[in-house]
Amino acid sequence: MTKRRKARELALQFLYEEDGNISNLDYKINRFYNDFASESLMRDGFIKTKEDLNRKKDVSEIFDFFTNIVRGTLSNLEKIDGLIKLLAKNWTIERMSRIDRNILRLSIYEIMFIPETPKNVIINEAIEIAKKFGNDESPAFINGILDAAVKVK
Repeated sequence: MTKRRKARELALQFLYEEDGNISNLDYKINRFYNDFASESLMRDGFIKTKEDLNRKKDVSEIFDFFTNIVRGTLSNLEKIDGLIKLLAKNWTIERMSRIDRNILRLSIYEIMFIPETPKNVIINEAIEIAKKFGNDESPAFINGILDAAVKVK
């Protein structure tokens, strides 16, 4: 697993947990990263012990990208949700599964605000994450909306 994929997965898990809530964001990001993310990073072999969390360059790159995605997504949530509403015919944001909604949010943030990441990479990553965390319909649903978002953007 790449560092960016790990950061995206952690961002999804954080956004899933908070689902648009931005109160006490700094505290929540640090708590999440030091507790949940450290366990996940150990499980996936990025670190051996919790002490490695602050010592390894790879881990700081994951944290930086994770933080960028989380902050950017939540800071631009109204604009991102507006685009999702425009593209998701016959679906409301509230009706979407929490996983799908947050995969779309973080991916559309990247499409709109991180131009150096190729759009096909963003879509492929989102589909793979949807396969891992979503239901059977999630990958196709995510693909359709993100493909449309790239064309609109």
